[in-house]
Amino acid sequence: LLCRKGRAEKLTRDHTPDHRDERHRIRRFGGFVTWNSVGEASVNGRLAMTRSIGDFHLKASGVIAEPDTRRLTHASDSFLALTTDGINFLLSDQEICDVINRCQDPTEAADVIAQQALQYGSEDNASILVVPFGAWGKHQSSTAVYSMSRNFSSSGRWA
Repeated sequence: LLCRKGRAEKLTRDHTPDHRDERHRIRRFGGFVTWNSVGEASVNGRLAMTRSIGDFHLKASGVIAEPDTRRLTHASDSFLALTTDGINFLLSDQEICDVINRCQDPTEAADVIAQQALQYGSEDNASILVVPFGAWGKHQSSTAVYSMSRNFSSSGRWA
């Protein structure tokens, strides 16, 4: 997630069995894709992602660790935030950008975001790395702090 002039810009796409190219690779390797009762796909009924550094037991089924990469210029950007599922399944990209923009430094920002995800009930790893760029602190957000009574349907994966 890149924060450019106060706006969140998603730099990645989730590698899930929902994507035709990912599903095709899984099947080509002999794996299979199943869907649960709420329509969430998984590899061999066990993993919601098709790319993973770990999950060695699914490598033979087409789960790979190879990332998608690209280059970009970040001269006017505030920061880069790298998050795990435990954060980005509960907070939208713009919420993450807004909260970080209210923080004094990257360490505080990472702590606030991780704590917020845990308060919202994250049951997954809630890790974040915030890398400040030249425009750090120039796009302060005036957005109100999010509360535990938030509407989950308006953000992140719940939409």
